[in-house]
Amino acid sequence: MMQYLDTKTELKIVIMHIVLMTRGIKKEVDDFINQLQGKYLPFQVKEGAAGLPKGDYQLQMRVAPVQLWDISFPEQHRDLVLTTIFGKTGKGKPINRFMDKLVFGLRKMLKLKPIPEYDTTHEMPINKTAIEMIGIGLKDDYEFPDGTEAI
Repeated sequence: MMQYLDTKTELKIVIMHIVLMTRGIKKEVDDFINQLQGKYLPFQVKEGAAGLPKGDYQLQMRVAPVQLWDISFPEQHRDLVLTTIFGKTGKGKPINRFMDKLVFGLRKMLKLKPIPEYDTTHEMPINKTAIEMIGIGLKDDYEFPDGTEAI
């Protein structure tokens, strides 16, 4: 539960968070999320909390995905891909220290190597506005018994 305290009035606005996983057909999951983020809930502000006039408001549900992705690319472009995704300064490190522990655990469970230092000379243009990119780790591709790679 997150509490915002308006220092002028000392009234609390309480926001709760739920973290969940979904598994299903992507279109169905996308429809569920789109419908969920379109929901508005009544929210009553008392005595000008958070700088708002006293009254009834509608608060849109904030839906922010926490997603795990496996991205495949040619090894020779590792530095380019890492710079494109994580940028020149962030290097894929989380902004929250708790997330460091989660990332460490995920890396161990998935048997990944940590994100190494990389050359940031080149970067492909891509929109990353309002998205935190957290690097879990890297792994080499695996091969089938006949020697072909599983891309």
